[in-house]
Amino acid sequence: MTAQTVLLVLAAGLLVGVLSSLFGVGGGLLMVHFMVMVINETQHLAEGTSLLVIVPTAIVGVIAHLRNHFVSFRHALLVAIGGIGGAYLGADIALRIDPVTLTKVFGVFLAAIGIRTAYEGVKSLRA
Repeated sequence: MTAQTVLLVLAAGLLVGVLSSLFGVGGGLLMVHFMVMVINETQHLAEGTSLLVIVPTAIVGVIAHLRNHFVSFRHALLVAIGGIGGAYLGADIALRIDPVTLTKVFGVFLAAIGIRTAYEGVKSLRA
């Protein structure tokens, strides 16, 4: 990895960390897209790397939200129970899909989230 790529990845990590804590989203959506589209990694490598990064960055974000009493342990436990099985199943399925196809499916998923978010934003402005 070149020095320029290292700096680019560090800057992307900083930006993704800010955005994920700001909006309460897993930075994986942003980081996977960055790794595939900007530094030309495969979808599978980007997903695996992103999953590894989620743990420490999520802990830091949770600590900040805990200080302000914005964490529901009950909801977190329920989501975690389902999420553990879902994560295993999703990883197993992803590894069986061709990387190019997986990248396209990921793009459609991101577009759907973007459209839904934009729709809800416009709807709330009208209310």
